[in-house]
Amino acid sequence: MKVLFGEGEGRRMSGEDAGAPPVRTRRRGAALERAIYEATIAECAESGYGRLTLRGVAERARTGKAALYRRWSTPQDLLLDAFEHVLLPSEELPETGDLREELVAALRRMADALTGRTGPPAMVLLGDLLRHPELIAVFRTRFIEPRLEAIAEILRRAAERGEIPGESASPFAARTGPAQVMMHYLLNGTPPDDRAIEAMVDQVVLPALRAGRRAPGDT
Repeated sequence: MKVLFGEGEGRRMSGEDAGAPPVRTRRRGAALERAIYEATIAECAESGYGRLTLRGVAERARTGKAALYRRWSTPQDLLLDAFEHVLLPSEELPETGDLREELVAALRRMADALTGRTGPPAMVLLGDLLRHPELIAVFRTRFIEPRLEAIAEILRRAAERGEIPGESASPFAARTGPAQVMMHYLLNGTPPDDRAIEAMVDQVVLPALRAGRRAPGDT
């Protein structure tokens, strides 16, 4: 990865120094990258995907445009990287050998992604993405499907251990837990806490998996 270099965030101006140039500190590497990603999410949530520009992100992040143009050729590329690194970091889930523990960990990871500093504006942004089919298709392929596949792999391992019937290790079943997390967020405005996640797993997900009925059209 290229090392990013740029100028840091200037202090706010008021009164007699309002016309003076901002005092800046240099940022580089991970610190600058994260500032750019957070600025991207905030800028897109405020202005909309259709008005997102690399220049606007650079101004919000208080860095030079060159720091962005060296790495990203389009706002879409930057936005997708911002989602990956800030909202939905892709990390391996632990293999504990216990289905319940692994499901709780997977749903907790999803809830954690909604509680970060960029969570609320990022969720506003998702609503805007629904109006851009070409972007939501990329978002689904790059983010949603790999994470559902990770949960499906948890189910396959559980089926091999005999914890659930083999027919429960399916893509449809893998959506059950994430759907519960998102529904909780939509209804309550906040992600589920640990207690709610455990209740989802114990009262909804595990009973459905152990019933072992294949959904029509599921493969």
